[in-house]
Amino acid sequence: MTILQIAATLGGGGAEETASRLHIAFRERGLDAWLGVGRLSGTPEGPSIVSLPSRWHGSRWGMAAEYLQRAILRLSGGRGSSRVIPILDSIIFPRAAVDLFLGREAFGPIGSRHVLDLLPMPPDVLLLHNLHADWSRREGFFDLRSLPGLSHRIPTILRAADPWLLTGHCAHPVGCPRWRVGCGRCMDLTLYPRVVRDGTAYSWRRKRSIYRRSRLYVIVPSRWLASLFEGARFPAREVRLIPNGVDARLFEPGDKDSARREAALSTDRKIVLVVGNYLRTNPWKNFDTALAVARRLGESDSPAGIDLVCAGESGETMHIGTVRVLFMGRNLSRAAMANLYRASDVFLHPSRADTFPISVLEAMSAGLPIVASCVGGVPEQVVEGQTGFLLRPGDSAGMAAAVHSLLSDAAKAERLGAAGRARVLEFFRFEVQVEATIDFLREVAARRPHDQRHEAGESTASLAPDARS
Repeated sequence: MTILQIAATLGGGGAEETASRLHIAFRERGLDAWLGVGRLSGTPEGPSIVSLPSRWHGSRWGMAAEYLQRAILRLSGGRGSSRVIPILDSIIFPRAAVDLFLGREAFGPIGSRHVLDLLPMPPDVLLLHNLHADWSRREGFFDLRSLPGLSHRIPTILRAADPWLLTGHCAHPVGCPRWRVGCGRCMDLTLYPRVVRDGTAYSWRRKRSIYRRSRLYVIVPSRWLASLFEGARFPAREVRLIPNGVDARLFEPGDKDSARREAALSTDRKIVLVVGNYLRTNPWKNFDTALAVARRLGESDSPAGIDLVCAGESGETMHIGTVRVLFMGRNLSRAAMANLYRASDVFLHPSRADTFPISVLEAMSAGLPIVASCVGGVPEQVVEGQTGFLLRPGDSAGMAAAVHSLLSDAAKAERLGAAGRARVLEFFRFEVQVEATIDFLREVAARRPHDQRHEAGESTASLAPDARS
């Protein structure tokens, strides 16, 4: 079986990391696996990783404009790129420029219709990861309008990491029900991927039209997201639940003191770990609540000095009462992250919205008790009172009290951490995710291209047994 995956980058957040790890696992199992990425920095890690055609490669005019752009930037020494690129982009892609001006999602990079040409021969199945991007900054890497043509040629699966496929612009419609009825009158245009005006109703209708003309399968990592697809009556041939998994051999408990010395952390203070790319600016990570928790811990009768260790963000050390806020930097390696989990006492996850966060699973696998917001698929991971505590988003008082109780009672923290690791080993190992994904890819690749159930408009959902049972 030949598999072509499409993702935004080789690194980045959970969806991109999942695509890279699945690609490696597919190759290790002897499959002819390929990975196409929208932004490929540096040299590919092998011939099976290829760069997607950019928006400039969709037409002769686009290729000529790209040549002109490079020439101008070369002559100017790179100065003026922030002005030159948007101007050329608007000239060559006027429809995208109009869409951006009107606040619509501008599916401008038309080169994605040529992704099947990246391989020596057409793949048996196409697996697409998280196709959204910040269109207002022209960072899109895949044109949704390519889906009908691609899906009629090759069995096509969308792996959704959030509800963006269902909305008029945002990746998470926090507290807003309008995505169920067609968007419009958007409550927050700044939510990622942001738009400058309210064109959300148009974008919602256009996306639904694309899906109806396509033949699509969907993979979701949580029952929560599966319920949203079901509620939206997404026209998929099948929605398959395959939870995220983690490498339990890499993310495992270990000697805390040696892990702290390796990470240059104090061995005589308690450590609360927070993880998330761009913690300060990511609207979903809710870093303000993490700081509010730190402030309450700093004012409490804490058992010892506390460090709030932040992975995924850079900055100078902050002092909030008796609590230190330490920033470990961005783009840490998986080995460095595994060491940070081993060095910590409690994992704090105060997100406003989330689907099925890999960081929570990694922390559980490393034996950490969890204090998290009760959002999205997190309750499918954390069992209240058994592997951690679930609080309302923004409840800094409740989160601080839960963290304080775990730092004050080492036996309870160890008991909850051990239960969390046992849960990961039973339900959320990466090997299980890989095998379930391969099985589904084989099923989809083997199905007839003109499934009569699809032609009749039937949509099915196939969900794994409830991991909470």
